[in-house]
Amino acid sequence: TTMMKLLSVLLFFFISTESTIAFSPTTSKSSITIPNKAHVSATRKHSLGFPLYNNINGDNENSDKTNTLVTTESKPVSKDDNDDGTWILEESNHEIKDLERRNLFINLLAGGLLAVTAVASWNLYQLQVDTPPGFARLPQTQFLAARGDPTATHGTDAQTWGLWRDDPGPRGVWLRNYQSQLVDRQYVAPLGWKLDPNDWWIEEHGLIMESPQFPVPPGRYWVTGGRQVTTGLTIDAQGGWQDVTHLPCRSARYQPLGGTASSPANARLQDFPVQPGAIMPSIPGTRQQDYAVLFVIGKQQ
Repeated sequence: TTMMKLLSVLLFFFISTESTIAFSPTTSKSSITIPNKAHVSATRKHSLGFPLYNNINGDNENSDKTNTLVTTESKPVSKDDNDDGTWILEESNHEIKDLERRNLFINLLAGGLLAVTAVASWNLYQLQVDTPPGFARLPQTQFLAARGDPTATHGTDAQTWGLWRDDPGPRGVWLRNYQSQLVDRQYVAPLGWKLDPNDWWIEEHGLIMESPQFPVPPGRYWVTGGRQVTTGLTIDAQGGWQDVTHLPCRSARYQPLGGTASSPANARLQDFPVQPGAIMPSIPGTRQQDYAVLFVIGKQQ
């Protein structure tokens, strides 16, 4: 994203300077040498901002005809004072500077795109291919619901963490469809999982999700928080964990308080999606527990 911002600044600078360029009356001259006593037609063409001159229809037999130069643009053309067959095509200095600026911008843009592509390819390789020694990459990404201080690197509460072996997002139900796709179907979602009316999960975009499996099996996991950084996570049989800093909350578990009949229907649709790093919205009549979500991409063999 930083590289893309830099490229945007360069583009803005280029457009601004192009629109405010001052035209200078000073001119420079480019010469075209034409064989003496030859009838020649010259055509000016543009290719990527560079002037090309193609001499065609050379005819040395027309020795009595006056040397001529025909151009497709109304550029000042004059014959050199020395009668050596050299013609002078006058170019404005601002045109030359314009070409140099444009070429510089194109080179910077191409270099920036190459850099962005290289960084993205390396990150993709790390996330999708690279696995440290001792770890085996999982056939598909799993998702770990973690509680606790987002800045902590160790703790003893992993027994409260859950694991989705399948991505719960695509299998979820939007809050706005709660009645038609869950209540009217005896709480069985279109993809087959069943909602517990007394214990449900909602993620940051407003999707009702199936509950994860508790607890997370002990072991050493290779995880990422979607930040282009991967690291190890160790969970022991007593619920201790270490070696990872998880993200701020991105999902929440809701349980109706005793004596209430609260449900996902009580959620305010305008509260979603949640701003990155913010806590999940509260729902009246429920007990709420916020969770971070880690992507599990490998496990120690």
